[in-house]
Amino acid sequence: MTISINHKPADPSFVADGIMYQIILTPETGDVPEHKQIPIIFYIAEGSNDPEYITLLCFPSVDSQGRDVFDIELTDILSALTSRYKVNASRDIVSGFAAVKVWQVGSTSVTDSWVLILPGTSGGIQISGTLPEGIHPFLLARGEEEGALHFYRSELVAMEYIFAIIPDAYHNYNIATDDGTIDINSTTRVKLGNNPIFGVYLNAASSSNIATRANALFISFSDYEDEHCMNTIAITDDPDTDEVCLIRWTNSMGSPEALLLTGELQDISEAEKPELYISNQTVRNTERKMQRSTVTTKYSLHTGYLTPARIIALKDMVTSEEVEMQIDGQWVPVSVTADTKHAVHQREPESFELTIEVLEQTRYHKPNRTVHPLPDTRSALLQDNSGNIILDNNSNTIQENG
Repeated sequence: MTISINHKPADPSFVADGIMYQIILTPETGDVPEHKQIPIIFYIAEGSNDPEYITLLCFPSVDSQGRDVFDIELTDILSALTSRYKVNASRDIVSGFAAVKVWQVGSTSVTDSWVLILPGTSGGIQISGTLPEGIHPFLLARGEEEGALHFYRSELVAMEYIFAIIPDAYHNYNIATDDGTIDINSTTRVKLGNNPIFGVYLNAASSSNIATRANALFISFSDYEDEHCMNTIAITDDPDTDEVCLIRWTNSMGSPEALLLTGELQDISEAEKPELYISNQTVRNTERKMQRSTVTTKYSLHTGYLTPARIIALKDMVTSEEVEMQIDGQWVPVSVTADTKHAVHQREPESFELTIEVLEQTRYHKPNRTVHPLPDTRSALLQDNSGNIILDNNSNTIQENG
């Protein structure tokens, strides 16, 4: 009996794209096909942990040549073993990925190569070839604009790392910034062993802090013919606005990503209907009391006008299972919903309204007694002809004399 093993997609694979193994048993001359279920053992390594054996009892289908064909879907099993990329405190171990190979078919041991399993989806990266124009190697949901990805500094600070993949058509890569004093190789680069994934640490010591010092980050690849492929991340200062909101999430490719939004944030918290209970009951009357209501902290946020590349990131964020919002200097887990309907060919800037619900609620809601008065210098605020400050589109005003 001859055993052949096919797996797709090729190494490395993204788990959300589907992990499928096909094992074919071809009978040799004189063999009698059994066409019965057999155990197939996979050897799976989760990140830096010790490998484990997983045994599946599989039923074959019979093709036109009389061969037993086992089609095995490993997506669900490997999805539980992969998560967002995480880096330890010393920045020498990256976890979040897995590796798998076939170990034994029935009672026969086989020789199979490891396949690296990465979290999320490939996002259109062609791992088996060179990068086509307009496709960047970074594990980020947003798209390129004018040949570069654009980030605000606060977004990079919140992300901490940018991860990228090396397509197998290239044998070498180089990282640089517009500030030549930043030593990326010694302080900010993280590698997943010999795997085709690397990360760039964005918040190193002040002398190597890409997020606050650099204006551009360059990653170039070269192949065996010394052909180069250059990719750029443009870094700009945060916009000068009176209201800034920062949200970060685990994107569809298993990596951290962040969006800085400049629209108006409104508190739309809701108090649940109080629970009533009987505290005392007699023949003539019944006394009831109510428990304190749970307050659901919710916000409404207008994103401000977004470019097409940032709209792509917004749509990825609202589908993520791990979203955090920075509130009073703390990262708080939230749920974000929004109507992200927009023109396919965007002709004008578009703004979206998000509904943000804080996931960690408390029955004893802590009131926020911090008051943010209007600034003393009001020349920058919209005023009517009498010098009164206009608060909203309905032209409600506050007079200067109170």
